[in-house]
Amino acid sequence: MYGHAFVDNESGGGRRFARATAQNPAMDPNFDREKAAALVARCSRLDLLDFEAALDDMCSLCFLQPQRAFRQAYYRKQTKNAWARDDPAFCVVQVGFIMVAATAYGVALGARHPLAFAWIWMLAVLLHWLVGGVAAATATAGFANGALVERGRNDRVEWLYAFDVHCNAFFAAFLVGSVGLYLLLPVALGHSYLAMAVANSVYLVAAAAYFYVTHLGFRALPFLHSTECFLYPVVALMGCLLVSLVLGAFGLKVNVLRILVMGLLGARPSVLE
Repeated sequence: MYGHAFVDNESGGGRRFARATAQNPAMDPNFDREKAAALVARCSRLDLLDFEAALDDMCSLCFLQPQRAFRQAYYRKQTKNAWARDDPAFCVVQVGFIMVAATAYGVALGARHPLAFAWIWMLAVLLHWLVGGVAAATATAGFANGALVERGRNDRVEWLYAFDVHCNAFFAAFLVGSVGLYLLLPVALGHSYLAMAVANSVYLVAAAAYFYVTHLGFRALPFLHSTECFLYPVVALMGCLLVSLVLGAFGLKVNVLRILVMGLLGARPSVLE
């Protein structure tokens, strides 16, 4: 199930591998096509899905216990010799929540035509969650296999496990950046400095949650080292928030939420005021 060639970090092979597989997950030797196809096929058989386990994992993420979700991965490895979920129920439920949230945002932002809602669903599910998830899973799995596997180990990160990590991290970020921000829309969509600060800060917390859960997911694999590197982007994002607050104090307000609304619905709020 795992590959047998260890990629030497110093040779740069890990970086080349990550770049190549990021373009096409099928190039990743750790991508199990048959298992992926079986999981997709099972999505239509709702009677076979373990929704109880999926909701239990989501509750763990809701109540700030993401380690519990990844503890199940360890048990799967011991019993089924696979780190990744063998049941797509988590993805099915997650997509349902995303569509509900997207519909709520569409109503709040003034969408009325069915095609407008279809556009919002497509962006939220297909682009943000699926395409973004494929890119994130491919990049993180490639990077981990190329740079983080302990020397002398033949283990490799399964692509499907990396996608599981993305789904867990996405759900944590979704709770903050979609559900939490929805409650703050009347404030965050404004033109004021406060609106910009609130919106950008919420997105920072959501991104931090994503990278933190990603870090936990890869830290759960005993053959990886230095997984704290997945937290480094949070430092850069904190710098971006600080820059936006300083620029806003001088009258150049960049509200990320308003930028996204403009791209989402074709609205025309001024994002640089």
